[in-house]
Amino acid sequence: MKTKKWAIKSLLVLVVFLLLGLILKSFFNWRDNYQGKIYPGVKIGSLDLSGKSAAEAQELINEKTSNIINSGLIFSYNHKSTTIDASVSSFDADLSYPALTFDVDNTVKQALALSQNMNYFNYLLFRLEPQNKKIIKPIYTLDEERIKPLLANAFPELNIAPINASFTLSEKTGELVTDPEELGKEINYDLAFSEIKNNLDSLNNLPVDLKTHSKYPEVKAGDLTSLEGEAKKIINDESLKLEYKDPNQDIATTTWKIRPEKLITWLSINKDNGSLKLSLDQTKIISYLSLNASPKIDVEAVRPRFEISNGKVINWQTGTKGHQLDIPSSAAKISEAFLSGQKDINLVVKDVVDDTFVSEDNLNIKEIIGTGHSNFKGSSADRIKNIKAGAKAVDGMLIAPGEEFSLVKALGNVDAENGYYPELVIKGDKTVKEYGGGLCQIGTTLFRSALYSGLPITYRQNHSYRVSYYEPAGMDAAVYIPQPDVRFINDTANYILIQSRFSGNDIYFDFWGTKDGREVTITDPTVYNIVKPKPTKYIETPELAPGKEKCTESAHNGADAYFDYKVVYPSTATTTPVHERRFSSHYVPWQKVCLIGANTASSTSVIGTTGSSTTTTSKTN
Repeated sequence: MKTKKWAIKSLLVLVVFLLLGLILKSFFNWRDNYQGKIYPGVKIGSLDLSGKSAAEAQELINEKTSNIINSGLIFSYNHKSTTIDASVSSFDADLSYPALTFDVDNTVKQALALSQNMNYFNYLLFRLEPQNKKIIKPIYTLDEERIKPLLANAFPELNIAPINASFTLSEKTGELVTDPEELGKEINYDLAFSEIKNNLDSLNNLPVDLKTHSKYPEVKAGDLTSLEGEAKKIINDESLKLEYKDPNQDIATTTWKIRPEKLITWLSINKDNGSLKLSLDQTKIISYLSLNASPKIDVEAVRPRFEISNGKVINWQTGTKGHQLDIPSSAAKISEAFLSGQKDINLVVKDVVDDTFVSEDNLNIKEIIGTGHSNFKGSSADRIKNIKAGAKAVDGMLIAPGEEFSLVKALGNVDAENGYYPELVIKGDKTVKEYGGGLCQIGTTLFRSALYSGLPITYRQNHSYRVSYYEPAGMDAAVYIPQPDVRFINDTANYILIQSRFSGNDIYFDFWGTKDGREVTITDPTVYNIVKPKPTKYIETPELAPGKEKCTESAHNGADAYFDYKVVYPSTATTTPVHERRFSSHYVPWQKVCLIGANTASSTSVIGTTGSSTTTTSKTN
């Protein structure tokens, strides 16, 4: 009996020692291999991060994400494929942007968070967790709205709008005829982006096979039979007459006649509780008014402006109100008149007041409260013209106390009519011209002026990549119509006047007002996380003569940057005594992109894009 008890005790002691041994072994394994590192089993897809330090995990993830960025997003349909670059390039940095970016730093922090501040006991519990709780997803930004038009551009045959059956006039007989409906189709974007995200969540970059879904017309030819009589009556009726009456005139100053043959093309057939009704297509009316009536009616409001020279106000210009065709209201009025049988229609015009006139006496503009500066050396002739056009648009503007300034609003329409010149932008497998190159020089300089004036910044976005025009890194501000914008508030008690000036390749914006004693501190930017760009990409284009080459500025390293902004208000201020903010910027590595004039006899259309009619080539400087 004693022997049996001794054997049991010995066995228990042995078990305890074995358990202690296993625990000690496990403890030492945790201490030596996992303490302060990523715990075992933590993965992104098939990428195992077990036991990796933050630096080691970042290196592994960077390698994977760099491969995806360098390869681009690949889409295919039947035997055709195309590659959408992770970055959309332009021959002006202002028009370039990333379509896909990875936040590797926060992805690593996410992996470490599973093991951060955990003691050994929690480590043991973590080992018991099921594997699916240890799978994390990389943090990234996928700009779907930027990618959709690139896909539509690359696969135009997959996006066909459905066409409703409609009435038209026969070119031969002039009689009313019915055009049959046509089925449409569209890329299934939801399915495509779901597949992309599944790939990216596992750090894979498999080709995405595009699918389409049908888009059905709402009105079929057979539905129009009951409306033929009403449509024929429209043909035989008089024309619609649109009128605009200048408020300073007693009679209509401008008229537009919409004849039956034009009006019939505006007809729209709508279903209301299953029954069909004739109406006018608002989109077509709005298009007509925008192209034909608005240019003859619209008069822009003029804000009060003046210039300061040698401390005195000169060239005073009072503000004047303008007027503008209210296109949506006018279109609705035309439809309403059409349904009621009215033939003469007065268009709706509204007054536009940009700013009420303020006299010289109450502006209280005495001195420069802040100046911003940037340099545009190396800019093309067209880019410089755009910079000067943008500076002219904001020069002399007054910002009232409490008013939020918006650069997008101040610039207005950025087009040829306002003195702007287009730049080439690379979108998918095509080069297109867009306006706005150089305007970020205006945005960056104004941003710096607002900073040095100690004003609250309400909207600012850095560029996709570092640009020499906007050094030092971290102190740039992008602007693009309609977004991003540069916005700030005049929180002084007086008006602020914006004045621009040029000196060689330097542009300055002076903010004139009255100093109130606020103190501004801006630290020098800190730049870190330098990442090298991928090799030069060459793209053939018909925009250049065969063999001629046009390149962007040199490639740019990726980086992160920040600077600290502090405003200490005077004791008499009613606002918060101290305003502090850190402005952070992330810049992706940007490859050099060159256009080469296409040889019309060559089958190569895009370098980097593959498909049934394209070949792939690569060159490296």
